[in-house]
Amino acid sequence: MTEQSPYSIPPFNPLNPVVIILTLMIVGTEATLQLADRGIIGGINSVSWRNYLLINFAFHDAVFEHILQNRQLEPAVIWPFFTYPFIHLSIGHVAIGVTLFLAMGKTISEKFSGLAVLILFIVCSLVGAIVFGLVTEPGFPLVGAYPAVYGFIAAYTWIEYARLKKAGESVIPAFRLIVMLLIFRTVFALFMGARGSWPADFSGLITGFLLSFILAPDGRDRIRGWLALARRR
Repeated sequence: MTEQSPYSIPPFNPLNPVVIILTLMIVGTEATLQLADRGIIGGINSVSWRNYLLINFAFHDAVFEHILQNRQLEPAVIWPFFTYPFIHLSIGHVAIGVTLFLAMGKTISEKFSGLAVLILFIVCSLVGAIVFGLVTEPGFPLVGAYPAVYGFIAAYTWIEYARLKKAGESVIPAFRLIVMLLIFRTVFALFMGARGSWPADFSGLITGFLLSFILAPDGRDRIRGWLALARRR
């Protein structure tokens, strides 16, 4: 057996390709808008690109009401459910989100598969939009990757929860990050403005934790156990 040279071992674990691609999409969108806002690309009309994205690709409560009233799914009303996470309001808005996204994405992708990470991102974003549409009044649209970020944080919490539970230790320390997150969210809302997006963020948090039970590597075994228990009842 050949011994692996310590020089061949990377100092950092590589990021999951799914996390890299999603991050590039988020950062790339904001970078393009920043260049457009400064007139560097797109010409004179480029300053309106952000407004165009906010109108057509952010998630508006009116979009959700349109679906409920007309009971029709059209491309124009479906896209915002999945495109709003890639649109942000400013560099600061995207910087905080991407920092948390990368940190949590790297950690959970070391335990979950790339497909599981992608499902987590999509479902948390989707549920966040649905809850936002159900409980908020018409106003500023939902934008930003934060519902998915909160879902990633919840998945990280679940990993710690499962580890502590398996070791027979108290699971309370696993939820410290969520407590810190809620404190941060409150401060962020006070100083930077939450624009009523907290229902989407909170629903992303809950969705991420619940999804982790089935997206974890042993998720299939857990589902089989649930089905067997249901049959016995």
